[in-house]
Amino acid sequence: MDFIKKFLAGKKPGWYVSLASFVLGLITVIVYGARGGNYLSPVSGVAVAMLVLGVVTNVAVLVKDFKIGALLPAIFYAIAVAVLLNTEMLFITNVAFGVDGNYFDGAFFTFLITLALALVCAAVAFGMGLSKKVVKQ
Repeated sequence: MDFIKKFLAGKKPGWYVSLASFVLGLITVIVYGARGGNYLSPVSGVAVAMLVLGVVTNVAVLVKDFKIGALLPAIFYAIAVAVLLNTEMLFITNVAFGVDGNYFDGAFFTFLITLALALVCAAVAFGMGLSKKVVKQ
């Protein structure tokens, strides 16, 4: 228990924001994978890989803060946003114009919102800093 107290005592509020980014990224991966795809928007392997890399680097900076490395989750989440916009564009336009009766489901909105929040949280966490500077006496 003392180890956990000492570990958390050395963390800034940005660490908790990064933890929120990790949880949101994990939810995004699960919902996007569980939602599946169709002929208009297949599940993108590149998007899943970027999301997983974002989650893994989030865990890495939560355990061992390697300063500039805290920007990596935001970069991977931003790439995932770009890939998903490219992958889902046909589906979005199909729904917008009502071509064949497709509709936005709850999972679609969930993974879009959680991904956007994960990206914002990762960027904010990097800006805030994750660990306090250790002063040796």
